[in-house]
Amino acid sequence: MTQTQPETVVEQTERGRTRWGVFLAILAVPTLVVAAPIALLVAWLFTDDSVEADVKKTSCAEALAYGGAKLPTGAYDTLCVVRAGQESRYEATFRAPRDGVDDWLAATYPDAPAPRAERCATEQTDLCLSLGAGEVPGRDAVVQVEITYDGPKWSQVRFVASAG
Repeated sequence: MTQTQPETVVEQTERGRTRWGVFLAILAVPTLVVAAPIALLVAWLFTDDSVEADVKKTSCAEALAYGGAKLPTGAYDTLCVVRAGQESRYEATFRAPRDGVDDWLAATYPDAPAPRAERCATEQTDLCLSLGAGEVPGRDAVVQVEITYDGPKWSQVRFVASAG
């Protein structure tokens, strides 16, 4: 009988597959769930605040000048926009001292009727003034002014001027 030599088998030492790919895939899902709302929040913060595409912020001097007016003394908390379309429409809102608003209207539109307390756009409006085309000196604009009293010393004013 012949004895055979045991055969030595050399094992290959290749690296086997690790599970890092599975681990990273599992970590990617919560990361995306957190990152997506943060990215949406950043995009929302850096976009224009206007809802409509044709609304642009403008200077209050330009908005009021379209209707032949200037910002009254003591006005603050101003927001002025222009709505582009077939005809431009300028809107301005601001707060002003209550006793100065009447003087401002009288100085701005000396030939206009006194502001009225009835038939205004909303029930919350205390006084309103509507001027048709040709009633604003040097302008062919329609002007509407709505005044809402905000306590004993302040008024909230909404000014709208558009082409007549």
